[in-house]
Amino acid sequence: MVVSCGALIKGDANSADGVGADSVINLTLLLEQYLDGPEVDVDVVMSEGEWQYACVSDNGPTLEPYFNETWAVCPSLLPKVKQAALKDLAVKSVKALGFSLGVFHVECKFTSTGPQLIEVNARMGGGQVRECNLMTWGCDLVEETLFLALGIPARPPIPSAPINPVAYSYVNARQSGTLVSIEGLKALAKQEGVVWAKPLAAADSTVVGPADGLPTWLCDLFVTKPTAKEALAYLLKIEDELPVEIA
Repeated sequence: MVVSCGALIKGDANSADGVGADSVINLTLLLEQYLDGPEVDVDVVMSEGEWQYACVSDNGPTLEPYFNETWAVCPSLLPKVKQAALKDLAVKSVKALGFSLGVFHVECKFTSTGPQLIEVNARMGGGQVRECNLMTWGCDLVEETLFLALGIPARPPIPSAPINPVAYSYVNARQSGTLVSIEGLKALAKQEGVVWAKPLAAADSTVVGPADGLPTWLCDLFVTKPTAKEALAYLLKIEDELPVEIA
């Protein structure tokens, strides 16, 4: 290795200017465990030291090696016993951090070694999370946040069955190039069962596919159907037939 403009770079192996890398930089590596298995979001409402609401939503496999988000479905399609284990981990994680009230967005995976925590966010989840919980279970996380901030105990009335199961997707570009038009994306919003289809890229803009880097999100797509399985199948069908042209 040689030092060039303050940076350590590969140099000529026969050069006398070479230095031992460990003499100029710290070579300690921090390795993070890879977690296999399906990923979920657990949205938790805590009040008076106990959870009053906890909803598990499935996340689709991320687009590796970039781990770009793809789709999600609510309610979860995982077996009830796995959902219960993930809820338990999420709630215990929130409590372990010292929280007794608030709205939390907890991300977990059910791995080959059991449920594992990814992160705890001491806030409502972003993107479609509010609408996801509101449409599926009638729980408005913004409303619950306001109640808690005013000292009103949270007691969201939760139905025994999902009201409107949903699925949503950040549609990733499949190839690099120029997005010819977004008119087809706009037209999706008129289809039955489509709650919204929001273009995230402009016409004539350059988009990136997975072969060349972090994929560009083309569209924020949100749908509802009578069951979670139907909602996910409908979402994936629309995504597979997405009316976009990349030149």
